[in-house]
Amino acid sequence: MRKIIGKIIVCFLVMFIVTSCSVRKYIPEGKTLISKNKIIIDSSHTNFSRSDLSAYIIQQPEGSLLGINPRLWLYYSTLDKTDKKFWKWVNKNIGREPLYFNEKSAENSAQQMEKYLNDVGCFKSKVTIFSENKKKHTKVIYKVTPSKPYCIQNMSYNIPDTLIAEYIQQIKSDLPVKSGEIYNAFKLDEERNNITEYLRNNGYYYFTKEYIYYEIDSSLNQRKVNINLRIDDALDPETGLFIPHKRYSINNIYIYPNYNQQTAGTSVYDTTAYTFSLGKRFDNFEFNFLYNNNPKIRFKTFDQIIQIHKGEYYSLRKVTQSYRALSNLKIYSLNNIDFDTVSSGIDSINLLNCNIALQRAKLNYYNIQLEGTNSGGDLGILGSITYRNKNIFRGAEVFNINVKAGTQAQTVLFDDGNKSIFNTNELGIEASIYFPRFLSPFKFQNFVMEYQPRTNITVGYNMQIRSIYSRYITTASFGYNWMASQTVQHILTPVNLNSVKVDPTPDFEALLNQETNQRIKDQYTNHLIFGLNYSFIFNNQNIHTLNDFFYFRADLQSSGNLLSAFNNTSLTKKENDYHEIFGIRYAQYLRFSFDFRFYHFLGNDQQLAIRQMIGLGIPYGNSNDMPFEKSFYAGGTNGMRGWQFRELGPGDFNNPEGLDIERIGDIQIEFNAEYRFPIYGFIKGALFTDVGNIWNSRKNETFPGGKFSFDTFYKQLAVDGGFGVRLDFSFFLFRIDLAVPLRDPELPEDQRWRINKLQFTDIIWNFGIGYPF
Repeated sequence: MRKIIGKIIVCFLVMFIVTSCSVRKYIPEGKTLISKNKIIIDSSHTNFSRSDLSAYIIQQPEGSLLGINPRLWLYYSTLDKTDKKFWKWVNKNIGREPLYFNEKSAENSAQQMEKYLNDVGCFKSKVTIFSENKKKHTKVIYKVTPSKPYCIQNMSYNIPDTLIAEYIQQIKSDLPVKSGEIYNAFKLDEERNNITEYLRNNGYYYFTKEYIYYEIDSSLNQRKVNINLRIDDALDPETGLFIPHKRYSINNIYIYPNYNQQTAGTSVYDTTAYTFSLGKRFDNFEFNFLYNNNPKIRFKTFDQIIQIHKGEYYSLRKVTQSYRALSNLKIYSLNNIDFDTVSSGIDSINLLNCNIALQRAKLNYYNIQLEGTNSGGDLGILGSITYRNKNIFRGAEVFNINVKAGTQAQTVLFDDGNKSIFNTNELGIEASIYFPRFLSPFKFQNFVMEYQPRTNITVGYNMQIRSIYSRYITTASFGYNWMASQTVQHILTPVNLNSVKVDPTPDFEALLNQETNQRIKDQYTNHLIFGLNYSFIFNNQNIHTLNDFFYFRADLQSSGNLLSAFNNTSLTKKENDYHEIFGIRYAQYLRFSFDFRFYHFLGNDQQLAIRQMIGLGIPYGNSNDMPFEKSFYAGGTNGMRGWQFRELGPGDFNNPEGLDIERIGDIQIEFNAEYRFPIYGFIKGALFTDVGNIWNSRKNETFPGGKFSFDTFYKQLAVDGGFGVRLDFSFFLFRIDLAVPLRDPELPEDQRWRINKLQFTDIIWNFGIGYPF
């Protein structure tokens, strides 16, 4: 293996030398490639960072991998062959055209940096450019000499419109620009947006931030500025005079539940005035429904969806909330809300009619899938049929039912007389209903209007017929999910049921009776999980920009706490020191897991993705161990990719006899890192490493060496590394990851690093859909 690794290193060195040297000979005289941009800040006290300034550098270095840029070399080497169609295609589509250093672009970058420094209060700062040329490559140095920043001495206001002036006084303490702080033009712009949003939430439909001006006086010569905020009146197009801004109220709301853009101008609509109430504390509201065919949706569906009501002042916030709520109605593919001004006959009253056009989506959906399976070398076939209806009860509820069936040729432990090749069968059905509203015996009206929670109900039944046992699994859940903001989501499932009944053959039951590990017995014995789940998700990704972002998810699960309240009643029965309900022992535990991710964009479609996972399960009361399906595991396509699914850990547990056992634990720690880069077109590449393991919280005879200890756990961390290829079709990503175990905690402590002993057979192939994280 050392020879193989040596050859790989030599190949990389040769590739580096060939591409770098041969690229240099193609660079024209007087031209250089940019090798690096460097920013030097000539001060230790600044209110900005290098990354703030680097965004203004126009010319960036050519992207490369370990200093190698084969696409640039390919461009140069095929440039004189472009008279041939094939080489022209290669030159244009696979090669990368060079970007030569341009002094004018560097000067423009320096000017943009100086402008940025002015915007953050460092007026008259200086950015000087230096360049270092070596072997037809240029290193560009931007030396930044910032001035001492100006501070805001005084804030004053010039607002002729007295009503708007009152609104500004109401929010003055919440505005970002304050006396005594460093001058910052970006905060001034943020303040303009805040004021505009506040006024538009209070009836000022036509108000824009262009009416807001800042007059800056920096003539005090003391590095201080005075700021005067001015809000101009509106220009009346009829008279040409400036008048106070008009404040608008909502007049009528018109909803088109089956709008068709192609026939909108010629349709004759039936109109129904629908009156409803949101509770005793609210007045009655009215919507006008216009339709030319049966709308096939109950008007009550829109009670909590549309938050724009007659008689209220126009509110941009309520329009936004209505849009967000309408997006939960899967029966509609498009929705649009617009407003028309109408005359009230009274100069002081300004009215808006609201028009809401909803275009229907396809109602029914069918899908049939057939796939081959391979579980531990056992081949099989699995098929499924899915049906979906997006308006099952005429309230935009989404009904989904999935039926799956499969068969597999599984290795048997006993001769049961079954001569069929496919001796393992599975049949399952799952049905769910998604309600785009909050189902509860309690109103929680303010919560519902603010966050638009959705309700999900799921039930399922699955039969697994094996040669040595049959397993019957019943599942049911009832829960909610809602967005608290654009970045924060909550998922609450107060009812979560999972019942497993197993019917083993006599021979297999005898084997189970000899097993001492409760976790393994749980896989093949009856047990019940009944509890609640809660998830908190934070994600500040902006899908419209390539900025760094964070993702964090915290999950809490509990089981058995409600059932334990009935331990001394006739509802439960005590058997062998444990309580059973309906003849099944219930599980009691707490389970926590935390998943933190950071995505850093490096430019040129390159990204560094990092994930940290921590999990902890605590069995207590009616359970000595975590249930098998709620335990943690390591290995597989989305975690420790150098090991097969559930084949790592716990701790430094070694399986010398090669027993067929799935490894599980109470504790998980895992760290993953990926460098993602483009290869060509839709083909992406990745270099990755994974570090982690699982452990048990107490000593376990089945997994010796698997107990977690603060003194030794870091010595039991596994490490893998590898290379991945991803086929990114935008709507679908297929992934192939090749990983090798670099550090194996199963081995003696002084032999765990395997870098010098790797064999080709150590490579683990992982196939997946989507990124691992």
